[in-house]
Amino acid sequence: MSPDLEIAYTPLTLGPITLRNRFIKSAANEAMSVEGIPTKAMVDHHKTLAAGGIGLTTVAYIAVTKRGRTLPDQLWMRKEILSDLRVLTDAVHSEGAAISAQLTHGGAFVTGLFVPGRTMSSVSGINPGGFLKGNILTKAMTERDMASVVDEFVNAAKLAVDAGFDAIEIHMGHGYLLNQFISPLNNRRLDQYGGSAYNRARFPARVLAAVKDAVGEKVAVLAKINVSDGHRRGATAEDAQITARSLTDAGVDMIVLSGGRNVE
Repeated sequence: MSPDLEIAYTPLTLGPITLRNRFIKSAANEAMSVEGIPTKAMVDHHKTLAAGGIGLTTVAYIAVTKRGRTLPDQLWMRKEILSDLRVLTDAVHSEGAAISAQLTHGGAFVTGLFVPGRTMSSVSGINPGGFLKGNILTKAMTERDMASVVDEFVNAAKLAVDAGFDAIEIHMGHGYLLNQFISPLNNRRLDQYGGSAYNRARFPARVLAAVKDAVGEKVAVLAKINVSDGHRRGATAEDAQITARSLTDAGVDMIVLSGGRNVE
């Protein structure tokens, strides 16, 4: 085995945790929850990955609040499901692996359910991603809205710790709320949160810093970003470098690279 391949089998330290190897199952919507509750199929799925020797498996697409969902059966973090989540994390730990909770907020990108009132986003306007369910208009987030969303991510992260997760991954890609700030496809703000790539990363970095401050001594804190939006008017790889630097300054333990958007 070549040295380049051998390193994949060595331990990896992420903040306060150490993985048994460097094989990480990235987040992809399992569609294995019902009414926001994990199913036995989800438990079996991640337990099987752990039994196969993976170092870290990621539970995808957990909304930080009910209003932050994109789909009706999507997991959303609350005290009532902690015992169900504990079954999931215990199953993965029993096979010697670690488990991460990917936390997200859909913002204006809501395709599967109706959200009363305007959906939150970086700016106000028409919401193409919400047409299927009548979420036609967006509301530009105020400082009060931002503080509330920061609190929602922090509270969800704390609940994830209580549920036994070893890491938190904050989803900042693919067109969800935090990406609606990073991407110029959405963000046309004229204040400190708009304009330059640095300004567009300011609010997502603020969310990460708050989560890191709240739970960073107990779990690893990761962020998923787009390398590129894959659109001629979208965020570029050069923008992603600036976002990555902002998140590094905010204390991120690892950046997960992805790309593309679910909605323009």
